[in-house]
Amino acid sequence: MSNYYSNLTKSSFTYKEIFTTFLVYALLISFMLYVYYEQYNYNFIMFILLITIAVFPLFLFRDLFHPFNIFLISTQFFYIFNMIDIHYNKSSFRYGTLDPALHETYFSWSILIVIIWYIFMYAGYAFATRTKTELIKKEKFFKVDNTKAIGVILIFIGLLSYALIFFLQGGLQGVISGLNNRVEAYAGMGYFKLLTTLITVGSLFLLSTGKKKLSFFFILITFIFLVSYGGRSTAFFSSVFPYLVFYHYKYKNLRFVTLLPLAFVMMIFAIALGNYRLYNEFQLDFSNVYEILSKVGMSIQGGEILPSLVGSLMEGKIDYQYGAILMNILYAPIPSSIWQNKPPIDESGVVGRALMGSEYWGLPPGPYGLAFYNFGFIGVILIAFVTGYLINKFYYKMVVNKFSDSALIFYIMIIVSAFNFLATSDQIEILWYFITFIAIYFINKFLNIIKNKGMQNENNSKIY
Repeated sequence: MSNYYSNLTKSSFTYKEIFTTFLVYALLISFMLYVYYEQYNYNFIMFILLITIAVFPLFLFRDLFHPFNIFLISTQFFYIFNMIDIHYNKSSFRYGTLDPALHETYFSWSILIVIIWYIFMYAGYAFATRTKTELIKKEKFFKVDNTKAIGVILIFIGLLSYALIFFLQGGLQGVISGLNNRVEAYAGMGYFKLLTTLITVGSLFLLSTGKKKLSFFFILITFIFLVSYGGRSTAFFSSVFPYLVFYHYKYKNLRFVTLLPLAFVMMIFAIALGNYRLYNEFQLDFSNVYEILSKVGMSIQGGEILPSLVGSLMEGKIDYQYGAILMNILYAPIPSSIWQNKPPIDESGVVGRALMGSEYWGLPPGPYGLAFYNFGFIGVILIAFVTGYLINKFYYKMVVNKFSDSALIFYIMIIVSAFNFLATSDQIEILWYFITFIAIYFINKFLNIIKNKGMQNENNSKIY
């Protein structure tokens, strides 16, 4: 783990890094001026402030994959982009029963909520920096002696689980058909998607042993498998992205500019797959970069969901949850195929049903939207602060303190979910990888027992 530690502990930026960062910020502000050409209002000023706060970690931390940068890359960039896009191009609410005249008002409240979230999340992170971070002893949980063998075992389990899904879906034709109706096609089979991600974990273990090409091959296989479940961002952030982060820390510092071509390819792919799910063909219809970003942002719907949720709560159209959604993790293990008429467990389903009624689909509110849905502004402040604190401790324990490869893999697989730990879907992800690494711990011990017995038998045979 020699490469990433030196990268994280350097305190100064190169002129090239400073120029690149300011160029990114200048492009974002130029985009805002382009979109709102001569139609500036107080929400425009608030968006400028939000963008400045959101990209602030790019200026502050040398590490490209610092947790706050991962937060921006994985969810926030397109969430905020869609808020800007929707605010400028629409003047009514898509969800709920709010008066269109209130659209501007509740957009202001929504932007303010996101700004408050960022400020207190950063405050929690800064506060945690002033407190001592206890080191984890290496001889405990994350010590893995049989890295290559465990990697192969995890890959085998992941491949086997997908083979079973492939069979249950009726082969390739059934898998392709499931892209158009993934909720019904994979009802009660969510565990198989989690099992498939074991290929990613196994691939990262192989990568830690220097098997770069073999690891990348299985990462691509995982990406294809996860795409076949109908996900786009999930497929990328559960396969290719973990590979990039681990490679960055273990072997070579990746730069922002070098990732731009990959980002462009993934956006084109996301648009094509989204169109296939809607129209049964991989069509691409855009004429400029703005349209590409807009189409990808539409799949997240931040500008549609958050103002509708905030407005509906503040107008008394729907009720605050007061933490009730936190109990959903207890019901999550029960498959919908067994529990007929199972209520929505996922937070996006809960929000969707609240805003749309019985005929609903998932509407992910983001961590700040979920905090506000449960406890209002107090919830946004407290949960954001706790999130920042926990992220700091997690990052320093697993990454900065150069602990171990297995600890780094664990960190990479759950860091995105850690920012939204109130959400049932992310709680399931976090719990899943806890269980996975507990299993890895015992598999490693079992392999050590077998290895020691083999060595003992070999020594005994030499004696006789």
